Amino acid sequence: MQNEESDVWMQDIPVAKLSPSCCEQDQAIRVDDSDEDECVDENPPTNAEMRQALDILKRFAHHRSKNFRKQYEYEHYINVLLRNNCRQATIKEFFNCYI
Repeated sequence: MQNEESDVWMQDIPVAKLSPSCCEQDQAIRVDDSDEDECVDENPPTNAEMRQALDILKRFAHHRSKNFRKQYEYEHYINVLLRNNCRQATIKEFFNCYI
């Protein structure tokens, strides 16, 4: 039933009117996609500029790894404290049963 309804609906659409409007919309979209503010470098960066950018990235990665290591060590320390606290609580409960 739905297939028949879609066939009737598709027959009602005038193809001659649809095609030019779609083409106009596509052209409008293409025009909107072009970004005049975007600056494209015509010359590739020099080796010195690439080395400088790489050094900056290395420093950033090193800084992030130090912070990650500190965060990991802190979380590990907290987990050890919590684990020890749980063990201590279990030991206290064990001995409290016999008192």
